[in-house]
Amino acid sequence: MVRVGGELYGGNFRSDTEALRVHGRVLSRPGRIGYFYQLLAMSGWTSLPWLRSIHQPTLVMMGRDDPIVPLVHGRILTALISDPRLHVINDGHLFLLSRTAEAVGIIAGFLSPRAHLAAIPKHDHQHA
Repeated sequence: MVRVGGELYGGNFRSDTEALRVHGRVLSRPGRIGYFYQLLAMSGWTSLPWLRSIHQPTLVMMGRDDPIVPLVHGRILTALISDPRLHVINDGHLFLLSRTAEAVGIIAGFLSPRAHLAAIPKHDHQHA
């Protein structure tokens, strides 16, 4: 994990070898069937045709330095979803582990009723 984790996950894990050691200790080996289904999904299924049918506000969070899922994927999602909010965190693939407080704050802000009322045009506030 220490040898390849930084290149695999990017972000904070490129320089924090202790975080890589901890992550390596808590990882469990994936089951064969689950791993097979994950590979199968990556090889031939896409949600792109259905993204335009998502009309509710949608939070897309991406790591700026994510070698597994590059930022361009988040930009594609937000280009196809009707009401997207793209938030880019200055970290890698595992930003939920390395920047937990920041990520939770972003999610809580997105889920806040005030945030959604602020996004409604002024003339619609009376009907909300």
